[in-house]
Amino acid sequence: MGTRFVLFLCCSLSLLASHPKKVINYEVSYIGIPLLDMVLTWEEKDSSVHISYDNKLKPFIAYFHEIHNTYTVEFDKNSFSPLSWSKTVLEGDLQFQLSAERSGYGRTVNFSNGETKDFPTNAYTVFSATHYLASKASQADYFPATIKVFIDGEIWQARAYRFDRDNPHPEHHLESDEILIQTDLHYLSGKSLIADNDILTNVIATEGTQFLLWVTPEGTYTKAQFGRFPKAVLLNMIKN
Repeated sequence: MGTRFVLFLCCSLSLLASHPKKVINYEVSYIGIPLLDMVLTWEEKDSSVHISYDNKLKPFIAYFHEIHNTYTVEFDKNSFSPLSWSKTVLEGDLQFQLSAERSGYGRTVNFSNGETKDFPTNAYTVFSATHYLASKASQADYFPATIKVFIDGEIWQARAYRFDRDNPHPEHHLESDEILIQTDLHYLSGKSLIADNDILTNVIATEGTQFLLWVTPEGTYTKAQFGRFPKAVLLNMIKN
């Protein structure tokens, strides 16, 4: 019995060790002012990946106004197809929680508010699309690419372009080994389930929104930009 227990414990520890968590810290700024601290937690499972983005206002700003938003998504490890996702929003008087889970072989989405929507074939959520495109950054022949993004009941089309040292972006600088992915969003169909949405979703789900990702050769993004100046939202990785 003792030997079996030890073997069971070793196997359990081995499984836990194979599912490490990766934590990356970012700083979010708007019109050049650092406003939020964002923590990305990435956890790999046997066949899927679970990620969360925890956004909090910096302490000296939170004294005057409170923002604490958390976004999560679990997606298939190989295809990045989303399986479930959620967001918990606290922006002053705006407070709500919404979660979603796909069912029926992924053809429908059941939301925590009781709504059910059809899920577009081969579509992504905002954050699964972000990491999917980052994972493709090293594959020059994949771009330009068009994918669908499902945002709170709306279907958006994202057209992605790739830039590097040999094919520089006309406006944005790249380090020697960086890759820049530019994505332009266009509305296709559907109606949002949320009348008064969070700031990030409102920025993204706007016709013509541009989303930029600076990606390392390993597929991690060190910088991101939502929208255009002077109203661009910038994310910068905090390097240890």
